Amino acid sequence: MPDGLYYPYRDGPLRSGTMMANHDCSVASASPRNLRESPLPMVARLQAPIVLAHGLFGFSRIGLGPLTLTTYFRGIPDELRAAGNRVLVTRVHPIAGVEFRARRLGDRILRAFPEEPVHIIGHSMGGLDARRLLADPLWRKRVLSLITIGTPHLGTYLADFAKLRVGRVYRLLDLMGLDPRGFLDITRRSARRFHRLHDQPLDIPCFSLAGDPPSTEVTWPLQRLHAMLSELEGPNDGLVSVASAQAFGTALPSWPADHLRQMNWMTPTPDSICPPVPDLYAQVLDKLAALGFASAGQNVA
Repeated sequence: MPDGLYYPYRDGPLRSGTMMANHDCSVASASPRNLRESPLPMVARLQAPIVLAHGLFGFSRIGLGPLTLTTYFRGIPDELRAAGNRVLVTRVHPIAGVEFRARRLGDRILRAFPEEPVHIIGHSMGGLDARRLLADPLWRKRVLSLITIGTPHLGTYLADFAKLRVGRVYRLLDLMGLDPRGFLDITRRSARRFHRLHDQPLDIPCFSLAGDPPSTEVTWPLQRLHAMLSELEGPNDGLVSVASAQAFGTALPSWPADHLRQMNWMTPTPDSICPPVPDLYAQVLDKLAALGFASAGQNVA
């Protein structure tokens, strides 16, 4: 068992230093209060819970007390729950390295679903966290499938550029006791080393999704980065190239959504070629349902 990861069932010992916070993840199942009056028929209902793992700078929610201002996967969990799915939105350290974040991801899953297998959907660096978790044979018995969305499996030039320009800031953060390893783990050299060390498990369905929007569809915060990355690495989502995002598992058709829209931020306009982002997530669940993961009694097209 790799050092530092957690046993995925309660009947195994936990590593020392495990911290079980009860305020940094959100899980709910469908109920009359959070179901739509007419659940969307295009969203499949899976038998096992779904775990949403965020990327760098991620969070579960931003709010004041009970008032939620925004969430990382904006509106996505509600759409999935409305179809009867159980969904866990995790929160791990926003800028720490993959090793630390993977331990926390396992911790959150264990707390929410101590005895159940799960499906993981990881956005951006969240996909790397999940891959690291799967390096543990015991966790491979718990994870039914892994979907990565916009994940820099081979790193991104933008992380290389940032390291050259603001490397001193990383050292300062480290001196302040803030772990900046996450920025370094997605440089091309580090990510490709990680990619070589952590192959896809042959017994788990793993799929990758890339964002490949036309330049006219890129949201304004990412337009300059998209143009820069297009020159250096080709088609990309504004932060991660298509080649990097599709390097792991079986590549599914690319989404016409940039890195922000993959989280359902910056909602597409009515004339956009990008469909509603919840519909894209529904297609992911349809794929898993077609593989036999649908809830008992549900018809699968």
